[in-house]
Amino acid sequence: MAAGRVGVAFVLAAGIGCAHLGASRPEKPALAAGKYAVESIRSRAQLDGQMQLIEINESGTRLTDASGTEHVLTERGALVLVENGSCRLALAVSVDGEEPGISDRPCNWRVDGDRFLLGDASGGARSVFTLYQVRKGNGRVVLEGVSDLDPQGNVVGDASGERIVLVERAPELAGRSADRTSEEQATREIQEYLHDL
Repeated sequence: MAAGRVGVAFVLAAGIGCAHLGASRPEKPALAAGKYAVESIRSRAQLDGQMQLIEINESGTRLTDASGTEHVLTERGALVLVENGSCRLALAVSVDGEEPGISDRPCNWRVDGDRFLLGDASGGARSVFTLYQVRKGNGRVVLEGVSDLDPQGNVVGDASGERIVLVERAPELAGRSADRTSEEQATREIQEYLHDL
């Protein structure tokens, strides 16, 4: 049973991606390089053979499986955006208070006004970017999903309903190095960052 619950956590953490297109374009980018805590994330995930929209957060989300058993999923996460367009998205998802499953993925990002694109770092022909509408307020950055785009900018999926809520980090955490000289260093740094949250 525990292996199944950890599997659910990995499915949720691996299925992250969203987008939402906006009409307004502020002169200053709505999102900049830095370190952000992931307060909550809502994404599509395949559970019990059905595609569902699931939201998980730091305080816990109740979810009932096919057998009728209720589980509580909690997450802690970090998104580190580097000025060169690279990034890392790390999520630690725990099911019923057990040891969390960790998804730590390199990614690419870019921003155009209030539109934010987040994609897989592989950069292959089948890479998908998710387009988000960015809204800011009260120390939070809300990324509302719009659509998934292929490398040529063609819409290949609907990301509406998906959302990531980020919290801008305090200066003592944001001041840490975001350089990535090795995968081992990146993994250590993101795990330390998750621990500090």
